[in-house]
Amino acid sequence: MLWVFIIVAAVGLFWLGYRHPYRRRWLLPRRVLAHATVPSPSAVDRQHRHLLAGGRLGEAAVSETAAHFGELLRAGRASEVERELQPGVGFAVQVRALATVGTPEAGRVLERQLGRSLARDPIEQTWYWADVAAGLRHLQHVLALPAVLRCADAAAGLPAETVLAAEALAFPNFPSALNDLNSPTARAALRAVVAVSRGCRNGVIDPGCMLRAGLGDVLATLSETALPLPDPWLTAALLEAERFFRRTEHWARLLPEEERPLAERQGLRLLNSAHRRADWLLGAMPRLLARFPIAPSDEQAAILRCAHEFRTDVTKVFPHVPDRRVSWWADAVRALTWSTSAATGPVLAGQATRWLDSRRGRHRVSALLAALRGHPCYEAERVLLRAATGDDTELRRIAVSSLGWWPPCDPDSVMRVLRVVRTDPDAHTRRNAVSALARLGERAALNEVRAGLSAEETAIRAETAARIAAEELSWLWPDLQECVETSDPDTALAAAEAVERLREHVLGPTR
Repeated sequence: MLWVFIIVAAVGLFWLGYRHPYRRRWLLPRRVLAHATVPSPSAVDRQHRHLLAGGRLGEAAVSETAAHFGELLRAGRASEVERELQPGVGFAVQVRALATVGTPEAGRVLERQLGRSLARDPIEQTWYWADVAAGLRHLQHVLALPAVLRCADAAAGLPAETVLAAEALAFPNFPSALNDLNSPTARAALRAVVAVSRGCRNGVIDPGCMLRAGLGDVLATLSETALPLPDPWLTAALLEAERFFRRTEHWARLLPEEERPLAERQGLRLLNSAHRRADWLLGAMPRLLARFPIAPSDEQAAILRCAHEFRTDVTKVFPHVPDRRVSWWADAVRALTWSTSAATGPVLAGQATRWLDSRRGRHRVSALLAALRGHPCYEAERVLLRAATGDDTELRRIAVSSLGWWPPCDPDSVMRVLRVVRTDPDAHTRRNAVSALARLGERAALNEVRAGLSAEETAIRAETAARIAAEELSWLWPDLQECVETSDPDTALAAAEAVERLREHVLGPTR
């Protein structure tokens, strides 16, 4: 009996140790799961990125499929059409074919696809939704707008988010979705307006297409009619209206000649509401911060994102470091980047140091390191230098990107670390080191970034302009101004956007 007890106990202890391991699973190797590796983009994702870059679907395949679907629908066999709509690279062709058929029944078939789960991969699923939304918009199947907006919300943070939002905004009945701003549909519509506006500024969406869709008119109507509500989604939309207004002059000059009158007309509407919009935005953050304690968690997160956009000091909302268990903890820490309290930097740096020394909170350190860029103090610099020379690639990358935003407390140590990290094996870390050195005025780093503005490829010039704005390399502002006057419209558009962003960084988003 004793031997039986010993054997059972040994097996039980072995099982517990295997199921609940410490740093090492005894002498057994760790099993590598298939999903633990970095997945390669799916064929559907690659197909849609190709289409976004200007690729085309096979017209012959679309025409043949449209003829087949048309016969089935005329015979009243819509269920067979739905069975043939299967996920894969052919789904886009099938949806385009149904849009070509153009009947109300084809629209109803497409609308039902928005409720289907076609793929486990969320990226692939959202691309299917984008295909369907484009087909419904082509058919002007306006009853599907609420479903398209729900899909756009579900795609937040994914590549198809902006495409879905743009398709929703192009529906002819989109302005009516904003009639009751308290309704869920209006909230989703406001989020779509913000996503599309940002897509225009980021170069993801052609501004001319959105001008034709009436984006400027939607923003002007919001500016003219918005009540002073503590609504973070409305606030974000009106902020985008202000940004849109400041860019219409650039867009009108750089867009094709036939689209310039449209940009000028929408810009004039935004100009007429500029004074009212400025007053509204001036009182927006006090209203939002007053509402924050009683707002639901999703609204609190949206308020904190607005605070970050406005670079508002939220210290009064957080007299102590936010509880890491709340869903909006990362948003709160990011908003604390702009805190003017002298105590915020040392507190955030102390928390980052404690979590660097432990395994439990290490995954949260990146948010703290990113927020320390706004706190010029010795404690922040010390923890950033420690993380910049550590073994964790991601933390090293973020720590390096947070250096160089203020005159160093210990210039020799900061410059020495940045010059060492400039040869880091990770390309992103090297790039961040060059940007940090450029912010500190190192001539070699500035020349390295400046060289991208005169590259032969348009994509490199546009990417360099965006980098200058994102890294706030104001030393290169005159170089950007020269690019605004270049004859290449894509480079000029990217440079004009970068100049506007630098101006906003210096003067604030509403000035």
